[in-house]
Amino acid sequence: MNALAGNVHMDEATRASRHAILRFAVGVTVAFVLCEWLQWTPTFLAPVLTAVLLTNLPVRPPLKMALGLVVIMTVAALVPFVMASLLRGMPLVLLGLITLCMFVAFHAMLAGRPRVPALLLLICLAVVPVVVMVAPAMAGSLPLALVRGIALALVLIAVVHVFWPVMPKRGPPPAGATQTGSPLALALLSTAVMLPLLLVYLLFGLADALPVIVTTVMLVVNFDPQRSRTHALALILGNFAGGMLGWLMHAVLLTTPHLLFLALLLFVVLLGFGQGILRGGPAGAVALVGCNAMLIIFSSAIASGPGSLSVWLVRLFQFALAGAFAVGMMSLLWSRAGIPRSVPPAAAR
Repeated sequence: MNALAGNVHMDEATRASRHAILRFAVGVTVAFVLCEWLQWTPTFLAPVLTAVLLTNLPVRPPLKMALGLVVIMTVAALVPFVMASLLRGMPLVLLGLITLCMFVAFHAMLAGRPRVPALLLLICLAVVPVVVMVAPAMAGSLPLALVRGIALALVLIAVVHVFWPVMPKRGPPPAGATQTGSPLALALLSTAVMLPLLLVYLLFGLADALPVIVTTVMLVVNFDPQRSRTHALALILGNFAGGMLGWLMHAVLLTTPHLLFLALLLFVVLLGFGQGILRGGPAGAVALVGCNAMLIIFSSAIASGPGSLSVWLVRLFQFALAGAFAVGMMSLLWSRAGIPRSVPPAAAR
C-alpha cells in the first residue's frame, strides 16, 4: 500500500511538473508570436512579463488579482513618465526621485511584501525615465506598451491554466534560507547597484537602453546575497549565454522567416528553460535570467534585422558588461557590508 501511494504521489508530481513546463513554454511562446504578428513594440515586453508572472505567482490569478495587477502597472508606468516629462530640465531632481522610489520598491520586496507589484514598479522606474530622456519620440507609447503587455500576459496565463491546470505543490523553504541582513540595508545596496547604470544611460544617451536595463533589473531582483560567489558567476554566465542564444536563434530564424517556424523554435527552447526554472533555487534563478536575456536579445535582433557581426558583438558585449557590473557590484557591496552567506545544512553539522 505504501508503495502504491508513493507511485500515485510521484505520478501527481510528474503531472504537475509537466503542466507547469507546458504553461510556461506555451504562454511565453504565444505572447512572443502575437507581439511579433501585431508589431507591438517592444515585442519582448509581453513575453518577459508572462515568464515573470508564471514564475512568481503560485496560483492562477483570479479576476480581481488580474485587474489589480493591470491597475498597478498603469500607475507604475504613468508616475515615472509624468515625473520624467516634468523634470527633463532638472535631471538631478529626477534622479533623486527615481532613487527614492526604487529604494521604496526594493524595501517592500525585501520586507516580505507581495513581490510582483514591487517588481513591476522597479521595471517601470528603471526603464521609463531613461527612455523619456534618451528617446522622447518613443516615450509616449511606452506606458501603453507596458500596460498592454501585462494585460496580454494575464489573459494568456488564464488560458494556459485552463488547458494545464495542475499546480506543483510548494514545500517549505529549505533550511538555512532565512534572510540575513536588514531589509533597509539590502534595499540601500540594491538601489546603489542600479543607479550607476541608469546614470550612464541618462548621461550618454545610449540608444539601446531598454533591453539592457530590463535585463539588469531582472538580475538584481534574482540575486541572493546569501548564496555563494559561484552563484553570482552563474548569473553572469547565464545572462550572457541567454543573450548569445537569442542571437543564434535569430540566425536560425533567418533561414526560414515564418511565424510558424518562429513559434516552433521558441517553443522547443522554452521547454528547456521551463524545466530549469521549475527546479527552483539557484539553478532556477539562473535559468530565469537566461530566459529573459534570450527573449530580449531575440526580440531586439528581429526588430533591428541581421546587421553586421561586429554590430551584434558590440551589443552583446554591452549587454553582458551591464549584467557583469550589476552582479559584481552586488557581490562586492554585500561582502563589504558584512552580510553573511548561508551555510548548507550538511556543512553546518
